[in-house]
Amino acid sequence: MNQRFFRKESKLALSFVLSLFFVSACAVSPNDPDVIEESEERIEVAGHRDAQLYLVEPLPADQNMEIELLQLTEILYNAELDDEQKANVLLRRAVTFDYLGLKTLSLVDINQAIELKPDLVDAYHSLGIYFSERGEYAGAFEAFDSVIELEPNHDFVYLNRGLASYYNGQFDLAMADFADHYFQDPQDPFRVIWYYFAAKQIDSGRAEEQIREQWPQADGDAWGQKILAYLVNEVSEDELIREAFSGSEDQTELNHRLCEAYFYMGKVAAAQGQNYNALNFFKLSLSTNVYAYLEHRYARSEIARLRESIRTEQE
Repeated sequence: MNQRFFRKESKLALSFVLSLFFVSACAVSPNDPDVIEESEERIEVAGHRDAQLYLVEPLPADQNMEIELLQLTEILYNAELDDEQKANVLLRRAVTFDYLGLKTLSLVDINQAIELKPDLVDAYHSLGIYFSERGEYAGAFEAFDSVIELEPNHDFVYLNRGLASYYNGQFDLAMADFADHYFQDPQDPFRVIWYYFAAKQIDSGRAEEQIREQWPQADGDAWGQKILAYLVNEVSEDELIREAFSGSEDQTELNHRLCEAYFYMGKVAAAQGQNYNALNFFKLSLSTNVYAYLEHRYARSEIARLRESIRTEQE
């Protein structure tokens, strides 16, 4: 996905020289794996098994990010910074905490950054994402509205406000924001996907027609288009998973792809009433440890919705 969704790169005037460090791990899947080698990394490809049995080893903490945390903390404690500079460093550290899954520490830095620089747009954006992920939608909407007030053309605020509306059950509002996000770049397949999910809640038949009209032109990301092909039943679960393995250059890219694949398989399974299969897919998405991807963020929201649905059915 090339970090396309919760791409919270805060456009800060900070640069750090970090050596690239990749931790090689083995992706594990049952029975008769074929092994492919790329860039001295090994990725194991499973044999003919159900897609939900393809397992991947969780990503370890990114050492580059851990080093960056140390550097940012050193700057905060030792450098002479004015309020604006300190706010920017705090926001950068908040983004780094978030990337590593340290959500509470991220929130602390976001709030401190806003106190120091009340017009720091990306701090409000990050705050909205935090609240939305936790299901605190009133706070999320307030934060995203602040972003729009300060920077109406922000790249991702309409996507993220749309996600908050979607998971809060406000599908008309979600579709409006997803439409705005889609028309900014119709070639991005992931914009098509979320526009489709919201539209499906309002008019399922029209949504199916719409996604079939849009997906052939949404070719800005080959992997994302493969997910779109899966959603329109042009490829199977097994084919999608195999594409994730065969198209990945290293373990990190594989985990990124599987985080997405499992999530969207969960969405399909849930739509088909296969609640327990859907639960497993969302748990598999979480198991990748790709904390910065929206699929990882909202897998827990999907799990909570499914558990509530299962409880209701059992009553």
